[in-house]
Amino acid sequence: MTSFKNSIPIIFDICIINKCFINLHILFSKPLQSVIIRFWSDFMTINNKFSAYILVSAFLFSPFTLAQQFQIDDKQLEAITEKLEKFDEQQLLDRKEEINLRLQKLEQDGDSEDTDTSSEQGILNIELTIIEQLLLLTGAAVLNSVLDDSTIPPDTVSPVITVNGDNPATVELGSTYTDAGATSDGGETVVSVGTVDTNSVGIYTITYTATDAAGNVGTATRTVNVVDTTAPVVTLTGAATVTVELGDTYTELGATASDASGTVTVVTTGTVDTDTVGSYTVTYTSTDASGNVGTATRTVNVVDTTAPVFTSSATFSAVENQTSIGTVTATDLQAITFTISGNELEITSGGVLTFATAPDYETKTSYTATVTATDASSNSSTQDITVNVTNDEDDDDTGTGTGTGTGTGTGTGTGTGTGTGT
Repeated sequence: MTSFKNSIPIIFDICIINKCFINLHILFSKPLQSVIIRFWSDFMTINNKFSAYILVSAFLFSPFTLAQQFQIDDKQLEAITEKLEKFDEQQLLDRKEEINLRLQKLEQDGDSEDTDTSSEQGILNIELTIIEQLLLLTGAAVLNSVLDDSTIPPDTVSPVITVNGDNPATVELGSTYTDAGATSDGGETVVSVGTVDTNSVGIYTITYTATDAAGNVGTATRTVNVVDTTAPVVTLTGAATVTVELGDTYTELGATASDASGTVTVVTTGTVDTDTVGSYTVTYTSTDASGNVGTATRTVNVVDTTAPVFTSSATFSAVENQTSIGTVTATDLQAITFTISGNELEITSGGVLTFATAPDYETKTSYTATVTATDASSNSSTQDITVNVTNDEDDDDTGTGTGTGTGTGTGTGTGTGTGTGT
């Protein structure tokens, strides 16, 4: 056991709330004085700010001063000290309790002027002072009877709130938001304040608050982003594929669009040329307030299913000894190609009709064939034609001839005749 008879004990008690408690004892040699200095330090974290306060209290006491006051010599003081230095911590605490009880009884008896009583009180106070110093040196530091203003520091630490789930959280426009809540490190009830309107794009804040028994308030927040990443839905009015006849009129049916953000418009792009066979695409586009683009398309097929219509006569007349006959005509919205059956008559793709060989009226006076008119879409129609050959009188031959006939009979006769031959 360390002797402290002529020393000043200085004790540093450092207390960090919820962390640790440290006693540091330093002895400085100086007779007849004893100083105890307590540093009481409470470090707190509130809203991520570091603060601290240090409470310093000091007081003086000395067994040697008391010995002089009660006229106790050094031998008596040394004897008391040596006896107590042999005690362990529990024995010191037990002896301290006995002394306090005895002092209380002497105080209650109220005869402090009695010499024996006064002497006993002095010895007990000296012994109590020595016990206090020994306890301080052993780390017990029971100073309640010496330091009356030693109080527990107030609780100024706010609850720490932990936000559950994502922070920030993201929710799609028009969907349902379910808050994941928050918890407090001390088990305090957490109250949440704030709303999230999932029907409006924006940034929302949920605030969580917890209050402990000392009235300290802890807060935390969650950011909820309501976003729109969904494109408008574009719906065609009518069929997605439309067929229109070449030359007819195309009537646009349009489209509609819906979106979680509200009303959106539809823009139509693309043209249909009904005078030209082909496939055309009409595009419908809708853009919402968040820039999401929805599209739909319609295919319009311009087709030609109508066959050519003949406009020329089915009967032609041609003079013999020449090939030219005439022209076959037909109408269609596309180009027409003509063909003809057989090999006596010929026709160009443009419809010019001729004989393969110049005809002879005296040999054949009428020719027939079938003409086919086909357009660019392979639509075709036919016409049976007749070509009548007329006589070219300038080409006819005239002559005279004599014929003799002999017959058996009675009598003899002679005759003359005239004939025309070609």
